[in-house]
Amino acid sequence: MNRYFIAVEIPEKTKEDIFSFFYKKLDKKITGKFVDKEKLHITLLFLGDFEIKKELIDFIKEMKFSIPINIKGIGAFPSIKNPKTIYARVHGNLNEHYEKLCSFLSMKKESNFTPHVTLCRAKQVIDKIDEKEFESNDFSFIADSLHIFNSDFSNYYRII
Repeated sequence: MNRYFIAVEIPEKTKEDIFSFFYKKLDKKITGKFVDKEKLHITLLFLGDFEIKKELIDFIKEMKFSIPINIKGIGAFPSIKNPKTIYARVHGNLNEHYEKLCSFLSMKKESNFTPHVTLCRAKQVIDKIDEKEFESNDFSFIADSLHIFNSDFSNYYRII
């Protein structure tokens, strides 16, 4: 089964910085499945098992932008007190591109749209996660393109 999603790729140096900062702190707080450094990305839209058509590829390739991105802080789905997925917070105006994608794909927009960098699928909380502890550093870069990725649990690769 394919698990397609549209995302912003993070530069290698920024991935290294995120990995070093967040993982060192989280490793003492939780057990779970941490995302490999090379797989870090900003999830914009999860598609699931979806037929990728040429029209979508062309649409994404034509989207031109230059958005300052700042990765700072931590959050969790469904909540930081009951984390199942722990993520780094993404600050940057990606809403317009999210809305364009939803419109192009005729997908319903989520009211709580949260672009994020998934860090870990939590199994057990060992020590309370203090959100303030993760706000001391920020990691910035300019996002200028979107990509389609596939992650079928055993493989992870960029399609475009």
